[in-house]
Amino acid sequence: MLLLVAALVAVPARAADIAVVASAKPDHVAISLYRDPNRGTESPLPPPDEDEPLGGFALIRETRTIDLPPGPVTVRFEGVSSSILPESALLRGGKPREKNYDRRLLSQRGLLDALTGQQVMLRTTDRATGKVSIERVRIRSGPEDLIVERKGGFEAVRCSGLSETLLYDAVPAGLNPVPTLSMALGDQPGGRTKFELTYLANNFDWQSNYVGQIGDDATTVDLFAWLTVASGDSTSFVGADMAVIAGRIAFFAAAPIAGDEEPWEIEERQRREAEDDPWNPDNIELWFSCWPRGSSGPGGYNPRLFTPDRLPEGEIEYAGGYEIGFFGGGGGDEDSEIIVTGSRIAPREDIGDYKLYRVPQPTTLGAQSRKQIAFLEKAGVAAQMLHVFAVSGDGFDDYVDPVLRIDNKKGGPLAEPMPGGQVALFQRRFGEPMLAAETNVKDKAVGELIDLQLPDQEESDVNADQDELDSGDDWTRYRITIENHGAVAEPVEVSFANDSDYVVDKISKATKMRDGKRIWTVTVPPEGKRTIDYRVREVARIGADNQDDWEEPEEP
Repeated sequence: MLLLVAALVAVPARAADIAVVASAKPDHVAISLYRDPNRGTESPLPPPDEDEPLGGFALIRETRTIDLPPGPVTVRFEGVSSSILPESALLRGGKPREKNYDRRLLSQRGLLDALTGQQVMLRTTDRATGKVSIERVRIRSGPEDLIVERKGGFEAVRCSGLSETLLYDAVPAGLNPVPTLSMALGDQPGGRTKFELTYLANNFDWQSNYVGQIGDDATTVDLFAWLTVASGDSTSFVGADMAVIAGRIAFFAAAPIAGDEEPWEIEERQRREAEDDPWNPDNIELWFSCWPRGSSGPGGYNPRLFTPDRLPEGEIEYAGGYEIGFFGGGGGDEDSEIIVTGSRIAPREDIGDYKLYRVPQPTTLGAQSRKQIAFLEKAGVAAQMLHVFAVSGDGFDDYVDPVLRIDNKKGGPLAEPMPGGQVALFQRRFGEPMLAAETNVKDKAVGELIDLQLPDQEESDVNADQDELDSGDDWTRYRITIENHGAVAEPVEVSFANDSDYVVDKISKATKMRDGKRIWTVTVPPEGKRTIDYRVREVARIGADNQDDWEEPEEP
């Protein structure tokens, strides 16, 4: 009798006996967004696109209160991110034994994926006569460029010019209306239980967008900045605590050591390499289009930054066909929407070398949308427009685009870290603020110079020439002459840097060190010139057969 009881106790509960409890939505959600580490600040934030996921990610934390029956139970967390990384999910409040992510969603893509190869109804409406016809067809390709097989052969749906709609007899089994993460819990007492679900999700991104109003004399800038947050996810996060993290997150992966891999590890690595191989026939994408698509493109546009003495006297010329986007916004996508929240400023918090900007009030990040939150507002920031030239070893860059330099010293009028992003600069012309330049800025800490590279001007009043004065066996002396053909004095900066082949020394004017370079700063008067001499010495090789071994030559 005792043996029989023991055997009965050892039998696990059948899957059919395990209760399933669904949590329709979280009580509260917090989301922290990280930028795409591979997207430079020179690239605008792309619009949400189902076919091109965003390159950043998010850390999402949900709290849910659920009434559970006692015993083993499967909890369905509905409404999680559609881009969730299930392997990263961490649950507090329960001890999960199994985890499943129900990825197949009830959507057009989900329906077409589930019904590929099966028959559905195609309803066609003639726009001219209004006649409706229904025909049973078989789905052969989808969902982007849908191909169906019908009596007359194969046809691309919505390419005939007629109004066409697919009708489905029933919803395929296994499609969920919202993304759902299921977790099977072991034996538990039941009752009202509070869970905290934390996970990572892809398909998010953010960047900074700065708007600068340049003063009339170009010596000050009024700065305003937005946090532009983008979600390519199909889930909306309502009333969320949202924050963004500025700083580059480093990822490390240990490479397998030859000879230490198990056979299954070798097979898995080879499979992944094959998936990444662009020449693998299985990886070649085929797509169909109704007709050739393209665009003649926008007209040219060459903005200039004007100081008061350079304001045009004639009528303003407007660039034909040029579309000014909203700081890298929708890019002309009619379906994109930008929600602007400017009632309060997102404060900054320091987390080591990273900066966290927390939205001060609960906010909603909609599905496949973008939102902007103000995080910086500074008036009267000291600025200077100057011309920058560079010497690097034996090379001389005789012209670099003009730079608007912003003072970001500690204790100054700005004194704020500047997360990288796009910059739009405006200046008043004829009494109205007009777009002067669009550029970008990299991540800058307090104390770093912020040089905003401005678009090249067609004609510049300042130019520089390099002339060789004399030379020896392993050295050459040069002179740089900077001329100002304008009617006002112009500030100029020349930087001197060594390279792997040459050393720069014997500079004839006083310089100061900055970022490992010697800097000569000068103001060139109207219709005047300034010169500076310097020497370049070639670094001697130690061994003729070893191109990597070098030493500096002795002083001549």
